Amino acid sequence: MDVGNIAELNTFLVLDAVRSRRQVTRRQLAVELGLSDASVSRIVQRLLAAELIEELPGDGSRRGRTPTVLRFLGPPGCVIAVDLGGTRCHGTLADMAGTTVAEDFRPSGEGRRAAHALLECIAELRSRATARAMPVRAIVVGIPALIDPGSGLATAGPSVHWQGFDLLEMLAANLAEPFEVDNDVNLNALGQAWRGAGRGSHSFVTMSLGTGVGGAVVVDGHLISGRHNAAGEVGYLPVGGRRRGSAEPGAGFEEVASGPALRRRAAELIERGQRTCLVGDFGVADIFAAAACGDRVGRRVVGELVAHVTAAIVGTTALIDPERIILDGSVGRALEPWLPEICVAVAERVFRAPEIVISGLGPNATVIGAIARALAMVAELDAPKRWPREPGAGSARRRGGPA
Repeated sequence: MDVGNIAELNTFLVLDAVRSRRQVTRRQLAVELGLSDASVSRIVQRLLAAELIEELPGDGSRRGRTPTVLRFLGPPGCVIAVDLGGTRCHGTLADMAGTTVAEDFRPSGEGRRAAHALLECIAELRSRATARAMPVRAIVVGIPALIDPGSGLATAGPSVHWQGFDLLEMLAANLAEPFEVDNDVNLNALGQAWRGAGRGSHSFVTMSLGTGVGGAVVVDGHLISGRHNAAGEVGYLPVGGRRRGSAEPGAGFEEVASGPALRRRAAELIERGQRTCLVGDFGVADIFAAAACGDRVGRRVVGELVAHVTAAIVGTTALIDPERIILDGSVGRALEPWLPEICVAVAERVFRAPEIVISGLGPNATVIGAIARALAMVAELDAPKRWPREPGAGSARRRGGPA
């Protein structure tokens, strides 16, 4: 069950719902998950065949036909999920119901320091699992970079300075548990589909604006990877107009919409002598607060950002026509007060506007998606031969640890 492919998420959602409740009927699953009775029945049959759940007689005290109940059979243990961000590494230890039981936060650093921060985070969470007598069944890591499908190297990771870095080999040399590595925004999309704003949507785009800018595209229930695992990299979209004195296209989305870009733009305006309440070593949150208070520099920076975000959404909508655009990341979530303005501007420039929403998962969407993927890995590893693959399922991303 490759939950990297959103098309198979319904199977995982059913398994997760059974896992998180003591007992549940098929009808309750259909209502809770918004699935048809026929879909739930097909999924339940696969889970029964894989011996991941069992079906028991229901309460015979009810009048009429008594519905059977389903119960999770999965083994005990836990999973480790890590979001290695551009500035912070956030690790989570979750039980087999997907509930967080421990967390670890530490600075991420750059280059090999980022990789070592990742290993230290995993080691700390593993020790906490050992203290709870919970065997670690799988590890999933989200990174602000891409895994090149040809070389297997981490690349296109400017915030951690990874260009051709052999992260998978380093992890394989240090981890005994099965593991997978994926782009952080791809896992963000999985988290949105599982517990966030993407739930119930078959076509959506996640745009994550923070230390860097990235995206993930889901079309007809499939996470689009592209030839180089680079589909959805909206940070490269040319949204900044034309460069001064040049006929070349303007700045890419990341160059004008990331946190560092906003700070640079504010500093540039201040240097030109514009009056502002921003002083000292101000941050992105300070810029948004200043804009909300009517500060000239804050309003200018955020106004330009709104225009750039609008342009990126318009271009994405024209090409993909998604049901929903989800804005996430520290910058994306801070745009909530300006969301109505963005919605109006987008609607004026596209054939049919998508629903544009702010992620409700806070900074945790990637780690939530990593938990979901790790739990699915456990299901695959427990029943590798009995698990019937969905038609058209994508191949699993490169994995380390024992087979």
